[in-house]
Amino acid sequence: MVLHRRIGRVLRENKARYLGILFLIFLGSFAFVCAKGFGDNYGRLVERFAEDNRQEDLSFSTDKAIDDLASLERAAGATIEPYRYADCTPAEGMPLRLISPCERIDIPAVKSGRNLEGRGEILVDPFFASQHGLAIGDAIPIGEQSFEIVGTVALPHYVYPLKYVNDVLPPSGFGIGLVSNADLAAFPDAQTVYAVRFVDRQDRNAQATRLHAMLGERAYALSDWVPAQNNKRIQMPWATISGAKAMCVPLPIAMFLLSCLIIGVMIGRMVRGDGVVIGTLYALGYRRKEVTRHYMAIPLLLSALGGLLGVLLALPCIAPIVSYMAQSYYNIPLRPVAIAPLDVAVGILLPVVFLGAASWLVIRKELKKTAANLMKGDEQKAKTNRIERSLRLDRFPFHVKFQLREQLRSLPRLAFLFLGVMGASVLMLFGFTINNSMQVVFESGNNDMYNFAYEYSFKQTQHGSVPAGAEPFNAMRCYPEGREEAEFYLTGIPPESDAIRLQTADGSALPKDQVNITYPLAHRMNLRVGDTLTLIDKLSGQAYDIRVDGIAQTYAGQFVYMPLEAFNAMIGEAPDAYSGLFGAQELEIDESQLAGVKNLAELSSGLDEIAMPMTMVVVSMTIVAGLMGAIILFLVTSLIVDESRITISLLKVFGYRGKELRSLVLNGTTPVVILGFCAGLPVMLACANAIYTYLGNMINLVLPMIVNPLHVAISFALIFGVYELTKRFCGRKIVKVPMRDALKAGSE
Repeated sequence: MVLHRRIGRVLRENKARYLGILFLIFLGSFAFVCAKGFGDNYGRLVERFAEDNRQEDLSFSTDKAIDDLASLERAAGATIEPYRYADCTPAEGMPLRLISPCERIDIPAVKSGRNLEGRGEILVDPFFASQHGLAIGDAIPIGEQSFEIVGTVALPHYVYPLKYVNDVLPPSGFGIGLVSNADLAAFPDAQTVYAVRFVDRQDRNAQATRLHAMLGERAYALSDWVPAQNNKRIQMPWATISGAKAMCVPLPIAMFLLSCLIIGVMIGRMVRGDGVVIGTLYALGYRRKEVTRHYMAIPLLLSALGGLLGVLLALPCIAPIVSYMAQSYYNIPLRPVAIAPLDVAVGILLPVVFLGAASWLVIRKELKKTAANLMKGDEQKAKTNRIERSLRLDRFPFHVKFQLREQLRSLPRLAFLFLGVMGASVLMLFGFTINNSMQVVFESGNNDMYNFAYEYSFKQTQHGSVPAGAEPFNAMRCYPEGREEAEFYLTGIPPESDAIRLQTADGSALPKDQVNITYPLAHRMNLRVGDTLTLIDKLSGQAYDIRVDGIAQTYAGQFVYMPLEAFNAMIGEAPDAYSGLFGAQELEIDESQLAGVKNLAELSSGLDEIAMPMTMVVVSMTIVAGLMGAIILFLVTSLIVDESRITISLLKVFGYRGKELRSLVLNGTTPVVILGFCAGLPVMLACANAIYTYLGNMINLVLPMIVNPLHVAISFALIFGVYELTKRFCGRKIVKVPMRDALKAGSE
């Protein structure tokens, strides 16, 4: 059609504006394909690894070896296989956990090199090897033995290599090593763990409960009981996958909706401006369908091109992201990346559908008018709306009245600016806030609550006096009645304890001769002082009722603290019983008695290791938010200038100069930018809390959103700085508007 020759001219005349829309569409498609492709592929990696290598459904430890394992397997309908592990430190800052290989459950996957063939050989996880500069063929001296590295390995029950199952971060330099049973027998402090995988893959919780009862009937005392759904070593990858899948829809949809709004404003303005021409075309015999196709060409072309570019650039990014996550954070064997054709089609067609539908509705509304009405040209005139009439603008000074009128006569444009600034603010604030929240949560224990350097856990309950420089504690892992996924520790500590510091919200010390609950657990369970909490012992299944006497204002974790003697009396232990020690310095304790040692310095180093990736995330989100804000602000301000050309020209005739004109025409959007940013903060908090509540339920981690006022100020400065730069850039167009435009408009 001859009319289509005009499309190239329109695009060239407003190329910066249409490039901005194209970039928004590109971002939406790119984010969708990347997030969806990563979530699907990484999900397949984790799922295939769990199935092919028979990942455990739970693990437990007992006070003595199970003598008739075959009969217990038959009765429980499960495969039960013991393995052993021992912790060692081959060199300073090189904590290593040696594990014996399993054959039926948690089958190791060799990632490089070869499998174990004899004594004196070791397979290590790749992250440990890269951290310490180790390669295949190197030797690791451990005690009097030397182990040759023959390859790297991934273990289904250590996908996220945490030292302790309830940790959030692995200690600095920590790694996993797989050695033969014969080699591990040389370590006297090696501990035995039983891994369980049920034959029936349905209703595994009920089967676990039945197995727990069987062990109790056979007089086995359980010292640990960890279902897979409460094991962060297994569940952390699924939290990442769920997060990626949760973000693959809202973010692109938000981008496409913003693009729909601005393209609707621009196409509507174009059609209204061409009203006389369109009316003439109708009179000459053009049909409405032909004219509609002409105006639909621009949004369809932009959406298809933006979607295609987003998909084409996203596809090569998926494999590196999957590989990076599988080798830098989680230890999973890699498989070839597969891209679903449906995802590619959706990435291209989704913006076409969104922008096409929005443009069609706008064009249809304008083109359904008769040729006579269109040829009058009245559609180009701005009309007052109900909001403008209700404000009674005559009572304001001229500059206020002018700015309000200019903004209120294009409400869709105003809505686009508000939502765009809010979206950019949400993205930028989210990056800063999540980084700040993680730092506060992880540093809260070390700096605010924990006043000890080492935590020692014993295999068996101890009695009597404790070593000098140590404080006893007793603890049990439990969960609120009816919410097994919300595990926490109930800990008994001496009333005069210095190792644990508990404070109220105003900074005053909480008495330790009462039941105190940390804020994250209180918030999660909606508990207040005076409430009663019914909890279930994870190992025995025994129920207890405790009354909350105080809430400790700390984000260090989910804990309940009570006096040690009261704790022992509640669970039926002797008053001097304890299961662990807090030490201000390293204690001389027989390692064969210990179930584990936690070094707080190692946990602090683990936080330092994730600081750089988190910084990269924040920087990336800030750059994307800045680009998004710049594009949106440029689109709006350039539209304002174009729509106000005649007014600007007339004001120049009246004697207004450049600076005054820029203030009149462009400063009217400042309140909207400020309101958009202010609205972004509660929206960000609501979205972030919803996402992290969902993910927290998966991995039993409470991560409250803690906003740093400095980060809010930085975000506002960045957004407002972009706004001022955009105004300055578009202000040049105001200077170039000639005075003759007002005279031409009058003559027409």
